[in-house]
Amino acid sequence: MTSPENDDGGWLRRFVAKTLDALRDAWAVLMPVECAGCDSDDRALCAECTRSLVAEPTVHSTPRHVRVFAALYYEGRVRRVVLAFKNHHRTDQARPLARALLPALHRAIEESAASGETEAPVLIVAVPTSKRAFRTRGYHPMSLVLRSAGVRHERVLRATKVTASQKLLSARQRATNVQGAFVATRWLGSARVIIVDDVLTTGATIDEASRAICAAGGTVVAAVTIGFTPRTGASRDNAST
Repeated sequence: MTSPENDDGGWLRRFVAKTLDALRDAWAVLMPVECAGCDSDDRALCAECTRSLVAEPTVHSTPRHVRVFAALYYEGRVRRVVLAFKNHHRTDQARPLARALLPALHRAIEESAASGETEAPVLIVAVPTSKRAFRTRGYHPMSLVLRSAGVRHERVLRATKVTASQKLLSARQRATNVQGAFVATRWLGSARVIIVDDVLTTGATIDEASRAICAAGGTVVAAVTIGFTPRTGASRDNAST
């Protein structure tokens, strides 16, 4: 039998875990909440949905050959959590999504640094949303995720037009829809940039953000997303690790 002296703090961890569970149960009585991923009661994110957000980064490519590091498959519980965060004001999911994003972001930074030929700084740039979307939500989703992750990012892109929903558009229609949608707010000189967005589908949005950054003198070394949508036969799904 293991004595308390040799438990290496295990008793303390169990005590803290039980205390936190009790506090969550008490809070659920005062402020009822549903899981963002499965609608189960009493947890903002249940244990099973939390496990679904454990990152397994994969690497993909956009039509214009921007390398994209994606943290998760965008389906099932992951998809429901992201949509709840973006469309249903579930800002309590910013921190879990930040934890999911970080491994993919760290990998992008490390690989970009290893292949970099200059000492130019690396800027983290979130894909912007339109003013209308910001007014509707009251927050910029990816900026909130990056802040929750403790990642400093630069607001160097601005949306220049209102685009139609990409949801039901083909890859070609998506590219046309976002054409000219972003502009850089300042000259970027020799800065190296990592673009961050929520979900990779066809890559059209990331390619448009990359175009705007390059037009301002910057170089896009990679992109990072929380999720990617599996698309059978799509070229961006061919490069995986």
